[in-house]
Amino acid sequence: MEKKALKVLVIEDDPNYFILVNERLSQNHDPSFELTRSKHMQSGLERLREGDMDVVLLDLMLPDSEGLDSFLSVHRAFPAVPVIILTSVDDDDLAAQAIAWGAQDYLTKGSFDRELLVKSICYAISRNQGQLQLQKYYQENEHSKRTLQDKDERFRSLVSNIPGAVYRYTLSAPGEWKTDFISDVIKDISGLSAAEFMGKSIAAYFEKVLPQDLLLLQDAFEKSIREGSMFSLDYRIRHVNGDFRWVHDHGRAVRNEEGRVTHVDGVISDVTERTKEKERFNQLVYYDALTNLPNRELFIDRLDQAIQQARRKKEIGAVLALDLDHFKRINDTLGHPIGDQLIKAVSVRLLKVLFDSDTVTRIGGGAFILLLPRVKKNEDAENVANKLLMAFKSPFLINGHELFTSCSIGIALFPNDGETSDILIKNADAAMHIAKERGKDRFQLFSSSIANNSFERLVLENSLRRALERNEFQLYYQPQLDLRTGKTIGAEALIRWQHPDLGFIPPLEFIPIAEETGLIHPIGEWVLRTACEQKKLWDLEGFKSFRISVNLSARQFHYATLVDMVGDTIRKSGIDARDLDLELTESTIMDRLDETTLTLRRLKNMGTHISIDDFGTGYSSLMYLKTFPIDTIKIDKSFVNNVTTDPDDRAITQAIISMAHSLKLDVVAEGVETKEQLELLKSQSCDIIQGYLFSKPIPVHDISPFLLSDAAKKILA
Repeated sequence: MEKKALKVLVIEDDPNYFILVNERLSQNHDPSFELTRSKHMQSGLERLREGDMDVVLLDLMLPDSEGLDSFLSVHRAFPAVPVIILTSVDDDDLAAQAIAWGAQDYLTKGSFDRELLVKSICYAISRNQGQLQLQKYYQENEHSKRTLQDKDERFRSLVSNIPGAVYRYTLSAPGEWKTDFISDVIKDISGLSAAEFMGKSIAAYFEKVLPQDLLLLQDAFEKSIREGSMFSLDYRIRHVNGDFRWVHDHGRAVRNEEGRVTHVDGVISDVTERTKEKERFNQLVYYDALTNLPNRELFIDRLDQAIQQARRKKEIGAVLALDLDHFKRINDTLGHPIGDQLIKAVSVRLLKVLFDSDTVTRIGGGAFILLLPRVKKNEDAENVANKLLMAFKSPFLINGHELFTSCSIGIALFPNDGETSDILIKNADAAMHIAKERGKDRFQLFSSSIANNSFERLVLENSLRRALERNEFQLYYQPQLDLRTGKTIGAEALIRWQHPDLGFIPPLEFIPIAEETGLIHPIGEWVLRTACEQKKLWDLEGFKSFRISVNLSARQFHYATLVDMVGDTIRKSGIDARDLDLELTESTIMDRLDETTLTLRRLKNMGTHISIDDFGTGYSSLMYLKTFPIDTIKIDKSFVNNVTTDPDDRAITQAIISMAHSLKLDVVAEGVETKEQLELLKSQSCDIIQGYLFSKPIPVHDISPFLLSDAAKKILA
């Protein structure tokens, strides 16, 4: 007889996470699952009123409901339906609070695999059913004078099916609690049988708790008794084999008819695997893969806390922006592997200067941000900056190379130079750039004059907000030459901004601002739409044999509606999806791996071509290149620049080409500017080139004449 599918209601407004859950559960056949999605709380409640749902996966942040209100809306209306919270990293505290109010479990978005998700759902349903039956059983037997251990086999059968150790602690004398009952599952958790706890003081169990966690458990237990409330917390206990297990203890104090607390009922569940999974996820989410330093997200969280504490205690703190001088030259000269080793060595040296209470994070390349949460006066921050500068006076020994490098440092103090993390980091960064302009290897305090330079940036930001509506953007196109056929096979769309007052503004100046402000989404959509519409016009002119390439920024790629936007643009423009090449940087694809893989597959299923831009500058591996549905690798121009003069860059280029071909991927070399570079790349079997040697980026009205010209023959002659 075929088993009935478990019905799962996913209340989640982000389609990507629903697709991820659906993908995970569709891989499992025993049990099988039937998923329904509601985008809003209201529609979710309406679906629950129809009945027959076995479990709810609930996002706490919905368009029409936020935080604990989201959980309580479901739990109060449908207490018999178990709820599992889907939480982002920022919502972990809320999720834990929801557990305390009756949620069965929570999963961090993007961090769960199929096994963990299936186990969480099955346990939640089983645990919820057991708790409901247990409540009913207590109600039926509330006037019974028999003790729990004398009750019938029905009770023992009931609790044995609950995936956790069910317990009851009873007040035997004033201030003395004993274990009146605990189910046999406790042996799986602690290694000790239920008989070794039954009838004994709860101290017999409490002594198994890790000493560092015992005080938390005692406080929670005593508060529950004092207030007649629930408690819910995670802590560690020692198994008889010497290992520590993480458990989740969910208990409630029960009052008698006179209002006195007489016993505590609860369930102890083994959450070791969930905790380990969370720790692994936190390592990925909160720490830099290269240096193992806290990443920007964790840094900002600590900075926000330091700002609040400084405000309360009327103290000061400092943010330092530190950037290695000439780091790009080291990378270009000795190669990125040496550069990576240098970054690691720098990280170790920085930590030796700082106190344990300080935080340092790497934000990319040779750039770091440091937090000094407690400095008594401005001079303290200057003293730390001087120590950091001195730490770079001795050379770094990297793979036989003796490397000398210095750094430039900018200092912003809070609260004087800013009262939010964004402003402080921005001001410290502005001061650091002034230090570089004044000769490097020095520090610079933020000042009002530097603030004036920041004002100029603000003017640029305000202009950027109006640039789209004023039609100030243009697209230029840089053709690509296929070395195998000698034909122009594509063109990369490149945005240009012609400001009416400031003149031409390079993309390197306004794209970072667009990323920071979120303007990259409408600008990116305009670029994609304009490029696709122009490709259709070229199709009508008879130029159908080449592909149009469009860059997707990191922030744009991770936007929830990206895939739908790309699909709509392709349909409305009428082009063949195979003629659209979407370019992503290597660092972009290595962020949020599960989400990235899902998005890439959805884009690839449309028929689009996928390219990895700036390859060689990030940290992707062969495993991921095999996993991602990509078609082309574009070698970063920093390698091509010196490919004829630098043996390391030549070897790296050859390795990338060979690796790509082994994976049946095409290779595009960017920034080809000389005949010598072209000949060397041809000898290495590079497929396609792009650069000034073939063509600079040209306006749209010059593309058709270019395609009709014999430019390719001249280059290859």
